[in-house]
Amino acid sequence: MCFWERQLHALALVLYLGALTACGMAKPMPPFDSFAHRISDGTVALYWNCSRPAAGVVRMDGWANNPYSPGPITDLEFILYGVNAQGGTVSQIKGSAQAYMIQTNEPSQFTIDLKTVGSEARYDLVYEYYGSADGGGGRFGMGSGDNQRQQNMARDVCQGLAP
Repeated sequence: MCFWERQLHALALVLYLGALTACGMAKPMPPFDSFAHRISDGTVALYWNCSRPAAGVVRMDGWANNPYSPGPITDLEFILYGVNAQGGTVSQIKGSAQAYMIQTNEPSQFTIDLKTVGSEARYDLVYEYYGSADGGGGRFGMGSGDNQRQQNMARDVCQGLAP
């Protein structure tokens, strides 16, 4: 083998090992099908379960994903509302995804613990984030600059949770 062939083989080996290492470092996706609740607005997909870890507490535990947008979403925040039978807010808590910036298919976990007052009939969720239809990626992301705060609401997000 000549010098250049050995160099080419060495380079190929390095690239192959680098590819194997990169594949091994990929984060596994959470088991989204194991969650009782899910919603998507076309940019953000949320998956969660609700529970009562203690008396007077409702926990919303799940993952936020960016499965479609080529650019990141940023500053994903949640407000979980306890709503009474008349439709009035009786309790609320604000939370956020663990990651400030959620890249495509790099989900971020969230946990929200709401202290209840006892008169809640349902739980509603408002979630907000920065992003744009062109995948711009938020206040500090890249893109065309038309990133706006997106806001969505989901009603009765803990449906089936015993009162």
